[in-house]
Amino acid sequence: MKKYLIYLAVLAVVFASCEKNTPFDTQSPDDEPLILKPYNESGTGSFTYNLGNPDTPLFDSVTVTPSNYTTVNWYLNGLLVFTGLKIEMTFPTGSYELIIEAVTTAGKRTERKGSVTVSPYDTDPYSATPAAGRHCVPGNPTTLEGSNLTQVDKVLLTKDIFGNEVVNTITPEAGATDTQLAIVLPETQDGRYYVRFKNAEGKIFGAGDINVHNASVALSGYSEFVPGTEWTITGVKLENVASVKLDETVITELTKTATSITFTAPNAEVGDHKLSIKNADGSSVYFITADGLVETVTAMVSAETTIWEGSCVINWGDSKVELTTEMMKDVPVGSTIYVYFNVPDAEYHALRITDDWWSHDLLPQVDGMEGKPNPYTFVYDEAGKEAVDQTGKALVTGFGLEITKISFK
Repeated sequence: MKKYLIYLAVLAVVFASCEKNTPFDTQSPDDEPLILKPYNESGTGSFTYNLGNPDTPLFDSVTVTPSNYTTVNWYLNGLLVFTGLKIEMTFPTGSYELIIEAVTTAGKRTERKGSVTVSPYDTDPYSATPAAGRHCVPGNPTTLEGSNLTQVDKVLLTKDIFGNEVVNTITPEAGATDTQLAIVLPETQDGRYYVRFKNAEGKIFGAGDINVHNASVALSGYSEFVPGTEWTITGVKLENVASVKLDETVITELTKTATSITFTAPNAEVGDHKLSIKNADGSSVYFITADGLVETVTAMVSAETTIWEGSCVINWGDSKVELTTEMMKDVPVGSTIYVYFNVPDAEYHALRITDDWWSHDLLPQVDGMEGKPNPYTFVYDEAGKEAVDQTGKALVTGFGLEITKISFK
């Protein structure tokens, strides 16, 4: 009996010892949330995703702490598309800003930012219209550029990336080609809308987004000028412009259309100057900046002389910038020519400048332009001038670049 009591006493000590060493959860909802690591099948550990087509899912997962008290939200362009640690979803063609948010039950949060780019199939209708072409005014024609666009039966404007909330359905204007189609926006409130193409079978395709303005907006040509020369500012709804003000100088002698105003730039010292534009009814023409629409911007006296300015996505012979002999007549031999460009999504990016017969290159083809200096420069030599004079123009061509300005110095 005595041995039995000793045995029970030993067991009691053992169990008491085990209870004191039982593991306990140190996590708390008041802990600051952390996104510890990403994981994906490719092993890149990145929150930037390039998906090969609209049927390729965004597949990834994250590890967070405190894991027992944290919810993970996935946002594309500010829209909550998924909640959970592991996502596997497909999205329409396009480029999206990604935010992965970790938030605790106590309301504490952290986030990581990235991007999602979904490429189209080669046979899909797709629009790669650059940013400058994505600002539209109801009632005015707007041209969308891309590929396989003759397949487009309807253009949808939606408020969400999946096309569930359709605001307007637009029939393209007659005469669409594989690379261009025109639409006229009906009455539409200001704002950003997703563009979705719909073919005759009812299938929906991603096509980027569009910004609708019911006010007058300047889009390009206003950031710099050469005193005493012709100055052209492009935009939308500019037919009612009455005056341009540079510092304290007001210019009222203007040539204007719905998409541009042209006037003689006043004399000004080298440096920055305040620029604003007014309509006849006293309303302002707005300028698009990183901070949104503003009524006044800074314009700089340029050391370069502009030959051409606008927006053209080059596609060899189908889409190119043409510089006529009249446009090139003041460009001296030996001057440096500057080619300004943007790099939209495309199969490849190349630049070539040749004469109108494609027989003499002022600039032989340059591939891999996404990694080249911007602006790209070359010297205008005697042989180039002779070729332009003989054939009547120079062609700025190539593929996959948005050409925005050609100048010389």
